[in-house]
Amino acid sequence: MAPVRKILIADPDLDAVRMLSRALRQKGYQVHYAPDGARALEICVLRHPDLALFDEGCKLLEARTFIQILRTNPRTEDIPVVLTTTNLDVDRLRGLRLAAHLKKPFNLDEVLSRIEHIFRRSEAAKDLKSDTQEIEGSLSQLGIPDLMQILGMNKRSGKLNLERGNERGEIVVADGRPANARLGRVEGEKALFRLLAWTEGTFTFAPGSSTARARITRGMDDALLEGMRQADEVNRLMPALPSRTTRLMIAPDADLPQDQHPVTAQVVDLLRQPRAMGEVLDLAPATDLEVLGVLTTLMQKGVARVAEEEGGEGSGPLLGPAEMHSLRSRVLRGKAPLKVVTAKVFVCGNGPAVARRLFARLPGLAAVSAEPSAVKSGFGTLGRLELSEVLHLDFCVLPPAEAARPLWRPFSAGAVGALLMDASEAAVRLASYLAWEIRVPVVVVGETVPEKLQGAPAGVLAQGDDLTEALRSLLIQALSPTPVLPGTEPEPRVSASFG
Repeated sequence: MAPVRKILIADPDLDAVRMLSRALRQKGYQVHYAPDGARALEICVLRHPDLALFDEGCKLLEARTFIQILRTNPRTEDIPVVLTTTNLDVDRLRGLRLAAHLKKPFNLDEVLSRIEHIFRRSEAAKDLKSDTQEIEGSLSQLGIPDLMQILGMNKRSGKLNLERGNERGEIVVADGRPANARLGRVEGEKALFRLLAWTEGTFTFAPGSSTARARITRGMDDALLEGMRQADEVNRLMPALPSRTTRLMIAPDADLPQDQHPVTAQVVDLLRQPRAMGEVLDLAPATDLEVLGVLTTLMQKGVARVAEEEGGEGSGPLLGPAEMHSLRSRVLRGKAPLKVVTAKVFVCGNGPAVARRLFARLPGLAAVSAEPSAVKSGFGTLGRLELSEVLHLDFCVLPPAEAARPLWRPFSAGAVGALLMDASEAAVRLASYLAWEIRVPVVVVGETVPEKLQGAPAGVLAQGDDLTEALRSLLIQALSPTPVLPGTEPEPRVSASFG
């Protein structure tokens, strides 16, 4: 049987004490009473209550001194204190290390709910003191800010895994400090601030050290305060802006200054093509508050506006239903049926600038992480584009150096085509391999077709700088891989090899 919890009420207001005592006893709590601060301190030392409700009106020992003495005594340092007051001035209460504060006259439902919440948090804190025990629970009972405070006070290291519906997030903590956070394609401080706003879902804390590089430099208290401040400001800005799914764009006649703030430059570059506001928030490196501030200013000045849905070819889906079914069948050819099929598009280009250009100009492309390792290493997956629930496109890169050629064939399985993003020698060499050896179509973006690619078996096309149109052309060509260059003799049709 669980032990009865003891609650101390220190308050000279006898009417309030009687009302609270009655309600607490009905809930099964054992109640102790002190008329002043000195008697309250004595009871804390002798009885060690599980919680102290201390009123600012107490004589002999005022609240700040009472709390300071509790915190310096090993026997009482862990007793949570709730300050009751008629003047709820939060700034005046800073630095008191309170578990909570309650305003008089009391709302009994609020008081009882707050007490239950504090006890749940205390139980979690005891569990988290173990270096090996994994704990889990509900965010509706113990919020992320509370969890983070507990981890900070106990200087814990490990990973806090979070789930809310289909969303998955994580916060890495090292020695009681936030080291990194991830939520979808967002990472670092930006992801942490988003996660702090979650009030529903579940959590699991797995203790252990992490060797990953820290992406958050703030201490725990600073991160929590800044996260809550930014959440308040974001909530203030959002009602005046379109929904996250509304597509925005730079107005064609907009007069853009040459010398732009870095965050403004990020947002403007992303909006050169119509994008959903949520996509802009995800892709811009700046925090949500900074991005929303820029969007608010740009829309107020008429520089950015809601994109009009046009019925032209360029605004439609990349592929129609029949074409997506055909492409899915091609990728699956000779393989066991899969619920979700992933095809590869290889990006041939020189350096990280190509990846940045890809994400900035191809709406819907989700990076595999905030800073994909493939950008620096030149090897792996940059991002994913979901054509449908059952068909995805992975945008991949291969190291273009000749010494890496043995890796090209095994990792090109599942390829449906390649985008040649520049005319550098290394990029053309890789595109030529994919065109002639793997026999996939190639689309050249913003350049003329290099001589090495002319007459390639699965076809080669030159497109302008519009990456959406370039990708659309590549996928259509993948469904009918035949040479299309004028002036070349078409070879017999050869189906592209997909692995």
